[in-house]
Amino acid sequence: MSHVMAVVVTTINSIKNNALKHRQFQEYRRELEFEYSDLLFYAKIRWLSRGKCLERFWNLREEIRIFLKENGHDITEFYDEQWLLDLCFLTDITTKLNDLVKNKMITDCYQDIKSFVIKLKFYESQLKSKNAINFPLLNHFNREQKDFAKYENEVTKLLKVFKDRFSYMQKYEEIFNIFSSPFNVDVQSPPSNFQIELIDLQSNTERKYMFEANDKLEFYRKYIHDDKFPNLKQLAMCITAAILFSRN
Repeated sequence: MSHVMAVVVTTINSIKNNALKHRQFQEYRRELEFEYSDLLFYAKIRWLSRGKCLERFWNLREEIRIFLKENGHDITEFYDEQWLLDLCFLTDITTKLNDLVKNKMITDCYQDIKSFVIKLKFYESQLKSKNAINFPLLNHFNREQKDFAKYENEVTKLLKVFKDRFSYMQKYEEIFNIFSSPFNVDVQSPPSNFQIELIDLQSNTERKYMFEANDKLEFYRKYIHDDKFPNLKQLAMCITAAILFSRN
């Protein structure tokens, strides 16, 4: 779908990099009284910024087309139904990616990624059956002939990327479960250095209440002490370090 992003990025940056055009477009938007007062400047190839960029671009596509045409820059792709269908698909799929790893604990990220991989398999199956119900823009685009096999292939490629990129996280699943649900873990399953600590923790009803009443990081900071739970404390510190690293 690089052919879609190339047009989107070039169009947006053309407006943003030209101060006069940018001011004119803001004025033009105010005159039309649409929802957005400006375009999102696409700076980095990141899922989140890409998703926002595409969503706004789609919602403003007709205004952008008219504005650029009036300024002597007619973009042929805006009249190409196949390109618009590709834009629909890319906007739909990147919207689904937006919330995956934004400012979350690594344990939550892992659960989200596992869930998303399952969803991708489901989307792949649906598109194979020419069902685009979970791709609302693509589904509602008014064109009888849609290349479902093309979009199925794109989902298949994305699925492979996720499997290849995040497969290493599977070996940490047991450790993630200890951190996320220490009171529900079967004490026979974890590594031996955690077992006695988990028995002590699960036997403490007061700490269980505190776990349910507090944010996880707050719980481990306040109620898991080095002297009694050294391994659980170390685990929490590693999870915290991963969060801080992901935000920097």
